[in-house]
Amino acid sequence: MRFLLIGRDIGFTTPVEPGQMAAVLEGVYIPSFQMLQKWESEKKVTGGFFAGQRAGAVMIEAPSAEELSKTMTSLPFWGSLNWEVIPLQTFQSGIEDAKRQVASLKQIASMQH
Repeated sequence: MRFLLIGRDIGFTTPVEPGQMAAVLEGVYIPSFQMLQKWESEKKVTGGFFAGQRAGAVMIEAPSAEELSKTMTSLPFWGSLNWEVIPLQTFQSGIEDAKRQVASLKQIASMQH
């Protein structure tokens, strides 16, 4: 099953000192980015950052929602982002759905005449 994940940084609720921010970037975000880059080089995911934003998207193939969860929660910054998870339908199944709709609509149209 293919999933599109959109992650948006939740931000900090209080001001963060530059030293603290550097530690968070170094200890949480950069390792997460490196994991995603590794997965991309292994052809497990594709995606990237939204230009000029603290957000990005990942497309990943997973056998189930549970496996997706297991994979994505291994990222150090998983809890620092709000995630929107969208299951995707393949183009092939979309074609099949559209053909079924056409057949159904043609049948309805023929009964109206």
